[in-house]
Amino acid sequence: MNKNNRISVLHLARWYPNCFDPMAGLFIQRHAEAASHFCNNSVVYVHPVEPIKNSGIYQVEYDEIRSVNTICVYYSQPKTKIPILKQTIKLYRFYKANSIGIKRVISEQGEFDLLHIHILTRLGLIGLYYKWFQNKPYLISEHWSRYLDTTGTFNGLLRKTLTRWIVKKASFVTTVTKNLAIAMKNHGLVNDNYVVLDNVVDSVFYQTEELSIEHKDKVTFINVTCFTDRAKNISGLLRVIKSMIDKRNNFTFILVGEGEDFEKMKAYASELGINNNHLVFKGLLEGKTLVSEMANANLIVMFSNYENLPVVINESFVLGIPVVSTNVGGISEILNDSNGVLIKRKDERALEETLLNYLDGKLRFEKEAIRKEFSRRFSPEKIGLEIFELYQKAL
Repeated sequence: MNKNNRISVLHLARWYPNCFDPMAGLFIQRHAEAASHFCNNSVVYVHPVEPIKNSGIYQVEYDEIRSVNTICVYYSQPKTKIPILKQTIKLYRFYKANSIGIKRVISEQGEFDLLHIHILTRLGLIGLYYKWFQNKPYLISEHWSRYLDTTGTFNGLLRKTLTRWIVKKASFVTTVTKNLAIAMKNHGLVNDNYVVLDNVVDSVFYQTEELSIEHKDKVTFINVTCFTDRAKNISGLLRVIKSMIDKRNNFTFILVGEGEDFEKMKAYASELGINNNHLVFKGLLEGKTLVSEMANANLIVMFSNYENLPVVINESFVLGIPVVSTNVGGISEILNDSNGVLIKRKDERALEETLLNYLDGKLRFEKEAIRKEFSRRFSPEKIGLEIFELYQKAL
């Protein structure tokens, strides 16, 4: 322990906000920030970059963000085009970059007491090393949907063997849903201490007193997502919007976010002939701007092909906004008739019918009841304490 005898935790994150993508792994950052209410937290995140002329292989950025000491280590991609050699060098640099980050943590903050690994498998080997050689326990928080049947991307004998070993030796394994925990167990990832740990809703979503809620003539539907069409099925959502335009004129659809398919989806909307009166691409929104946009919506709409449990649903419920979503991943564990509607994935007809029913007044929800039920459940203080208690038990 260091700094006022508080537990000191090292987080190793596979995804984390960085200079290329400020939204990547935001839910991991929120967990680290929540835990910082009760203990000292440092995060090491490494990210490959294209080689920069006259620059070294490793570039380190250090900052303290919301009481979390954050070390980002960017490492250059190998220049060789030989596949096996390229992968070998890249893997070496990945672990070297983590080592550089961990040494920086120790030099700035002193020794850590335990590790919190976010996303397997490679980072789990670092946890295993510290457990074996320095007797430091580690926890795992898994967020990846690759274990689910709908994705089926958890493959490879070596990967599976290593992951089973790493999971077995962890003090705890947290998942955001029971569904993901079951999927992991079905792959033979056995541990006696699986724990469901909710995603944190940032404190800015609780600071809504100053928000001006607009009274609009049109119903506002909003989708907040990263623009990856294969996962989020934004193209299917656009087709539903196009079909609805032929039947109703009293709604506006807002799409918030950015990503690899952002320009492609804007072009597809134009191809479908959807005009700006019914559809607005807002791009990336953060902080109070995002909260205001969501708070002024009537419904959050998600049409994903696969998910685990996206934090935007938690955020919506804290604001008292009901959600219409495909029934994928663990979403059904918190979404029900009192706070939204579940539909089958890829069922464009069902989504359109649900939204038209809302426009016709056939669907009603008690916003204050939704807000009351979920306001404390996802708070940073509550979840931070839950994480801290796991750390205490691990030690």
